[in-house]
Amino acid sequence: MELPYIFVLIALFFALRLVTNETLRERGYLALSAAFPFIFQPTVPIRNFTFWFPFATIALTFVVWAIFAERPGTDETDREALRFPWFARNRVLIVEAATVAAVVALISLSRYAGFDGRILASRPPRIERLAIPLAVVVTAVALIRRTRESARNAQLSGAIALILILLIFQKTAPLAQLASQFLRFGTGQSIQEAFATDIRWFGFSYIAFRLLSVAIEARKGRKFAGTAGQFLIYVCFPPTLSAGPIDRFDRFQKELATPNRFNDNDLIFAAERIALGLVKKFILADALSFISLSAQNAPQFRAAGWAWLALYAYAFQIYLDFAGYSDIAIGIGRLAGLTIPENFNAPYLKRNIALFWNNWHMTLTGWIRNYCFNPLTRALRKRKAAPWLIILIGQLVTMGLIGLWHGVTVNFLIWGLWNALGLFIHQLYADHILKKIRPALSARPWLEKIYTAAATVLTFQFVALSWIFFALPRFDLALTFLRRLFS
Repeated sequence: MELPYIFVLIALFFALRLVTNETLRERGYLALSAAFPFIFQPTVPIRNFTFWFPFATIALTFVVWAIFAERPGTDETDREALRFPWFARNRVLIVEAATVAAVVALISLSRYAGFDGRILASRPPRIERLAIPLAVVVTAVALIRRTRESARNAQLSGAIALILILLIFQKTAPLAQLASQFLRFGTGQSIQEAFATDIRWFGFSYIAFRLLSVAIEARKGRKFAGTAGQFLIYVCFPPTLSAGPIDRFDRFQKELATPNRFNDNDLIFAAERIALGLVKKFILADALSFISLSAQNAPQFRAAGWAWLALYAYAFQIYLDFAGYSDIAIGIGRLAGLTIPENFNAPYLKRNIALFWNNWHMTLTGWIRNYCFNPLTRALRKRKAAPWLIILIGQLVTMGLIGLWHGVTVNFLIWGLWNALGLFIHQLYADHILKKIRPALSARPWLEKIYTAAATVLTFQFVALSWIFFALPRFDLALTFLRRLFS
């Protein structure tokens, strides 16, 4: 999210906050949530897919909502609905769908206004080419809404599988290149020019997790309130679209549905968090980027001291970058009257790796814990596996998935497994050694302070070394740099 977009979002959400009509303000949030996936989308060399990727985001969001939402006709208490069953039961959906369709149509029409490169990264397709895709989405939603409740689980399973497949294709370079070849063939372009980097679907990593969380919960039988428009706002809320946090739909929907009043305290809080985020991201993180570890400068280090400096610079750069974006998202959310969950809580000041991960990208680790670690460990307990084995497998699988979520590469996998082994070793240490020395530490406050300081430094050092595999794309390059640190 570039700096001009941040200021545009601040102005737009501040203006909408001044709107006193709750329904009208929510329609404004819906229009922005439909527009900004197109505005944020970077240029894609595949013809018209700078437009079709964000269009697919909106289409997928409506389809998932249609699956988990209550089917029309289940509530026979509304007198107006009994008289006008179809329109009465779907009037909100019609208005919301019309709002989104109008936004998409206006974006397509912008090709005739000479805005190329100013609002969108490239020229959108002609307006007439929207007719069939829009009809397909409307038909799919209508058919899903008319199916029986008994078909819901099968539909949810299909949606989960589709989202996972799309995510895997985007994160796996050979599959992404194959997808680029397929799309290029379909658009009449040369498949010889296809690259994995062609598949740049903005924000899909976070969009997928939001969609999956609702689909998985609905698959378990959980009921969700909320309209299609509210669900689209949740999935595509502009401040959180690029880097999170990953909220829960039921919590977000309650925030959205709560009547909001303009509050001076909210304004002060928003200004402070946005300013803090801007300093972290665009001053501190961007300044550190000039000296931090990268694939370009890694082979150039000859002295261990400079290599350590670059590594530490990268450790703080990546923290300030992500935490800065989170602060900005939280601040703009509060400006809009919404409380966005916290995502970072001084992770480098924690005294062990478990506390670090409980305070680093908290919404991501919470998502992985809820939908991967906990179900996996419960399944292993049912099989009567040894406790240490349950912890080891659980940590290796979940942290490995977090690594692969960033990209299906050897180095991302090593980064995840590095942290998994750290968590496992810490758990063994906490269970067998720390319990024995804890009374001695508690009895001597000065000793406990020394122990905490040393543990904090050791934890930071362990995490910093893991960033080598995160920052560098190739294993041989990472291994060479690691050797340079200790040469």
